[in-house]
Amino acid sequence: MTATAPTAAEAARTEAMEIFLSQLIFVLEGESRGAFTATKLSRWLDNCTKRMAETGSAKPEVIGQLRALQARVLT
Repeated sequence: MTATAPTAAEAARTEAMEIFLSQLIFVLEGESRGAFTATKLSRWLDNCTKRMAETGSAKPEVIGQLRALQARVLT
């Protein structure tokens, strides 16, 4: 299967999701007094994607995209 370039709508949706997640992380870190930080979120996502890969509960492409989103938003 060949990969196709994302449509403008898909690209905009991806960018909107990245912005939303970045803002959510900012609020969580500011409001929760350290209870749920970006570092903790990143560790949680590491565990989730590892488990999804182990159980096959998500396609490898989806896991890859989740990890890429994590890297863009949590760095």
